[in-house]
Amino acid sequence: MPHSRKIFAVAFRYLQRADEAEDLVQDVCIKLWQMRDELPSEERLLPYILTMARNLSIDRLRARHEYDVTATTDETDAPPPNDEPYIDNRVEDHDRLRRTMELIRQLPPDQQKVLRLKAMHDLDNDEITKLTGFQPDNVRQLLSRARRKLKELAQKNGII
Repeated sequence: MPHSRKIFAVAFRYLQRADEAEDLVQDVCIKLWQMRDELPSEERLLPYILTMARNLSIDRLRARHEYDVTATTDETDAPPPNDEPYIDNRVEDHDRLRRTMELIRQLPPDQQKVLRLKAMHDLDNDEITKLTGFQPDNVRQLLSRARRKLKELAQKNGII
């Protein structure tokens, strides 16, 4: 498979285990073979494959009840060829994300953890409660405080 190294990199970033990442590469290849008649066009194939790898990695993490809350999302959409406005928007989005991540690092560790699980990994409060061991009310309070502080920091730094 021509993209197996990229799939492995995505899987390893989330799973932090080479053997599990290798298994995930095989799982992605099998899924792609099974849906070979439904795959997107060649220029959209790589982002599709990397998104699939990311989602399968997250599923595996949920299954083993571990989550790397320090992992950041990776921009997997490849820009269409010769589409300058698209590239400009992506650069601006990437810069905004980088600055926001810097602000998140200024939050207390527990707030960072729940905010990343909620915003970046799209988990609901019940899942966050199970993964962190925090009480449901504590999760809601940490999220509220993290969002409020992040908004203050973003306004102070001119991000919003």
